[in-house]
Amino acid sequence: MSTNRLPSITSAVSTKQSSNLSLSRLAMMTSVALASSLPTMASASGLFLQEAVTANAGVAGAGDGVYTESAAAMWTNPATMSYMGDSLTTINLMAFDLKMKFHDADTPAQDGEAQSYLPSISIFHAHQVSEKVHLGLALGAAGGSSLSYGDDWAGAGALDSITLNVIVLNPSLSYKINDQWSVGGGVQFSWAAFEQSTVAIATKQDTDWAYGYNLGVMYRPTDNLDLGLSYRSKSEHSFDAELQTLPLSVSTEIEVPEIIDLSARYGVSEDLNLLTSVQFHRWSAWEATVLDLGVANGVAIERDWDDVWKFAIGADYKLNSDWRLKAGFSYETSPQDDPEKQWVDLPVGEQYRYSVGASTNWDNVGIDFFYEYADLGEVESAKRSFVGETARAGVNGTFDGRIHFVGVNFTI
Repeated sequence: MSTNRLPSITSAVSTKQSSNLSLSRLAMMTSVALASSLPTMASASGLFLQEAVTANAGVAGAGDGVYTESAAAMWTNPATMSYMGDSLTTINLMAFDLKMKFHDADTPAQDGEAQSYLPSISIFHAHQVSEKVHLGLALGAAGGSSLSYGDDWAGAGALDSITLNVIVLNPSLSYKINDQWSVGGGVQFSWAAFEQSTVAIATKQDTDWAYGYNLGVMYRPTDNLDLGLSYRSKSEHSFDAELQTLPLSVSTEIEVPEIIDLSARYGVSEDLNLLTSVQFHRWSAWEATVLDLGVANGVAIERDWDDVWKFAIGADYKLNSDWRLKAGFSYETSPQDDPEKQWVDLPVGEQYRYSVGASTNWDNVGIDFFYEYADLGEVESAKRSFVGETARAGVNGTFDGRIHFVGVNFTI
């Protein structure tokens, strides 16, 4: 997404040529431009839209930390593998349609709209190697996307296109203590690549590896009740991308927060399961995004986010011998409610997700269809100038967004 106007950047470059503007000042101006368009590698729900790695998307991810019918549950809680039998493989296929709109509070003619389509695939496999031990491997892949509001909106200027590609490999292990308790853990290897351009400046593609881990425990006191608690550590990507037209490179570090998940399943009857999850996303550690071009002190986008809580509920109902029907809802709190601290690269607020799904079996293959609508809400942004070397929001108006998700998961 974009922010400050390109004319200011172009003017800065022109001024440098005519009046010998210092390189450090040019670096400062370029940092501001890049600050608006660099992918932040994050949303209120984390780097990866969680639907790409959700085990039970038809219920908005409710109970994912205890859902043992899909190998994808190992992503949320590796301890679930102990209840997956001899071998279980799941392939998640998904696509989404993201649309963001901006309504200018000062000049309606400067409204803007951006849209992006993105497919993804994730693969999960759990295998029992002994009576008590399961090994698992999760591979999540997400393609790049581009967003452009055009040249006429109030924040026009810095962004022409952004491409972000991420692949995450997460091997894990679970140990079954007894019929009621299991524990698990895994290691996360995250590879990311990005490239972005504007009509004035562009970066060359840069890549980076980041590392983390996840832990979990699952408790099954009866056949009708499952409880799971899991933790995924934060990971940090560092980029140092060269600019294509200027003798500069931009460096920045982006953190993906740690996540704690508490999940439960209650079997009301043989045909009906109720599921729920509560998640804590530690976004308060993300105070600012600092961009450094090496010849200046850098520019900091002030985030000052709060921690995010996510609540999800869902139901899974056996309609007949062939089909199960699913429905779910989730709500996420807002990490930032101050309009003067909203930044156009990532306007964030409360999020609401509504999902439905249906699953069936074809021979020995489980097929799980789902659709989900994510309401990203309305986010107010108030223009504010720079304070020292800290960048603030650059538009007056309201952002609102939504996402359509559609997918199918295959489990063998």
